[in-house]
Amino acid sequence: MVLMGRIMHGKPVAETIEQWVRGEVDHLRAAHGLVPRLDVALVGRSAASQRYVAKKIESCHRLGMSAHLHTFDDDISAAELRDQVQRLSDDPAVHAILVQLPLPRHIEDPPHGLNKFDVFDAIRGEKDVDGISRFTVPELYRAQADALLHLPATALAVRRMMAFYGVETEGRVAVIVGRNDITAKPIHHMLGGRMCNATAIWLHRYTRKPDHDAFMRAADIIVTSVGSEHYSITAEMVKPGAVVIDVATRVGADGKLHGDADFERVKEVASLITPVPKGVGPVTVAALMENVVRAAQFCAGLRKPGYDFNTGVPAGTEAASLR
Repeated sequence: MVLMGRIMHGKPVAETIEQWVRGEVDHLRAAHGLVPRLDVALVGRSAASQRYVAKKIESCHRLGMSAHLHTFDDDISAAELRDQVQRLSDDPAVHAILVQLPLPRHIEDPPHGLNKFDVFDAIRGEKDVDGISRFTVPELYRAQADALLHLPATALAVRRMMAFYGVETEGRVAVIVGRNDITAKPIHHMLGGRMCNATAIWLHRYTRKPDHDAFMRAADIIVTSVGSEHYSITAEMVKPGAVVIDVATRVGADGKLHGDADFERVKEVASLITPVPKGVGPVTVAALMENVVRAAQFCAGLRKPGYDFNTGVPAGTEAASLR
């Protein structure tokens, strides 16, 4: 008998990752005189982006790492931003680099010329903790888990949560909703590739409504990341016993954070569901911290690529990482 409505809280998963991060940071400092450093490029003054960046920087400091914020005006060109990111990438004192998204429209989606991907590609693979440059994406696309430098933090958070709560993926039907660059896209490749061996179906704004509803009702696992007041997953869309992982966040008219799923009703149908807030969010920040540590280890020659998900917790450095 399937127990409905078991909640996948993020706190215990985040705490497990953070415990590993603290141990690795202490080891790097004591054994190698090394303090992992994250540099964040923030364009514009979006309140939401500033809030997210502040959380990441606070987490770095709380876990004994260093963080530096570089702010740029909204009118910075793609070429100028690329050059600034390239400068950080070439700096040996910088271990990890993150370009906060979204970027201004003239960089995100210009009619011609340089764009956001040129900015991403200025980041060296070992420093690309968002897993978004041409130096990190191919291994995810090819499902080479043992060759991955950095799995994007949200995908890593989802994978860690599934391992922690015992969500089986092999042979299951997984529906991923949304298609942004650092959440839905990598999650789709992760679930459908050899890392998870699910049958992955990708839904987005161009999916016809009847197809959307039919695919949703067939899903064993739903991962959603739309974050719009115009999109909602209702209980009628969810197959009894499905696992619902809600990555989306938006501020509602009530001033509170909401996800894509109608939580109170969907939890009566789903076997497992993440809340918003206190679900995937804190694990995503912890997963980013995991990647910052990995980046520092790469820069110091202390780690080889690859992730271990068999235990549900990160693998260590030195002999364990140089297997």
